[in-house]
Amino acid sequence: MNVDILLGKTTEHLVPLPGTKFLIHKLMLQDFLLLQKEAKEEGFDLQVISAFRDYERQLKIWNLKASGQRQLIDDQERPLEFSKLSPLEVMFAILRWSALPGCSRHHWGTDIDVYDGNTQTPEEVKLVPSETIGEGPSARLHDWLDSRMSTNNAFGFYRPYATDRGGVSPERWHISYHPLSRRCLDNFTFSLFKRNLEESDILLKEQLLENADEIFQRYFLNVDLP
Repeated sequence: MNVDILLGKTTEHLVPLPGTKFLIHKLMLQDFLLLQKEAKEEGFDLQVISAFRDYERQLKIWNLKASGQRQLIDDQERPLEFSKLSPLEVMFAILRWSALPGCSRHHWGTDIDVYDGNTQTPEEVKLVPSETIGEGPSARLHDWLDSRMSTNNAFGFYRPYATDRGGVSPERWHISYHPLSRRCLDNFTFSLFKRNLEESDILLKEQLLENADEIFQRYFLNVDLP
């Protein structure tokens, strides 16, 4: 597999999602449109708020958080006070909610963040758990998606962050096209992971390299499967 696809450094595998600004993997487009069509028949407007994200965009997100220029939150969605955190604490706080550049599943074009366009505008979407559970505005859509996924009727889509496995926080909004994303995961080796860190202009590089084994296992490989 092309390493640049795994690292988010090419768009050769992508096509535009019709009617949007987003790019997704060309081999998952038709199945997503089928899922979107069935959602519409059930009264939901299945929309994408985030799809392919390239390496440089992910690096910018990481470095803004690592420098205190973008808010960090805890598991209860409460803001953390950056100045009171050690570099190691900052690193783990970021990893709970954001992927390392080069290690985001969004690089692959197989993973998307979704919401119900009938109940939220793009500007309102924050990608926090409270939007997708209980009385949250997109909760009913996600309940419907769960029912489809549980019976293998979601056209290959599933939730890699459905449960709290002690790594990435649960992300009910994040769905993945398993026929392709599994291949990407299987081809992403630890040597590639470490080399990507070593060659990166990422902040907190020292802490990341010192904890590379744990991060690879806990925050990258440690996902739910269908």
